Amino acid sequence: MNIFDMINVLAPLDPSQTGNDFCTNLIPVWTILGYVIFGIKVVVPILLIISGMIDLAQAVMKQKEDDIKKAQSLLVKKLIAGVLVFLVVTIVSIVVGLVSSDDWENCTKCAISPFKSENGCYVVKPQ
Repeated sequence: MNIFDMINVLAPLDPSQTGNDFCTNLIPVWTILGYVIFGIKVVVPILLIISGMIDLAQAVMKQKEDDIKKAQSLLVKKLIAGVLVFLVVTIVSIVVGLVSSDDWENCTKCAISPFKSENGCYVVKPQ
């Protein structure tokens, strides 16, 4: 992979292309978007939970009852936020998958699940 392959991903499209051709040509962009969505869906909740556990551990080390209670309530709030982030991204992905038409199938399948090999998603076109 070289820099020219990455530039070709962002090359302008022929304006006469519509529908499925448009999505097929933008598969690398939709795949990158799918990676970002997956990262948000998985990494953000994990980071929230880990930071809440660290706060609770620090409060337990201080051995102050007020700090422990505050850290426990903060951990619960972060757990709820992590679950909400996961669910919101998942629900939006499901709704987009249901609403999309057949013409936009390549766009949505690479944005929703970029890791499935049967979807034909790629960042650099395989030779």
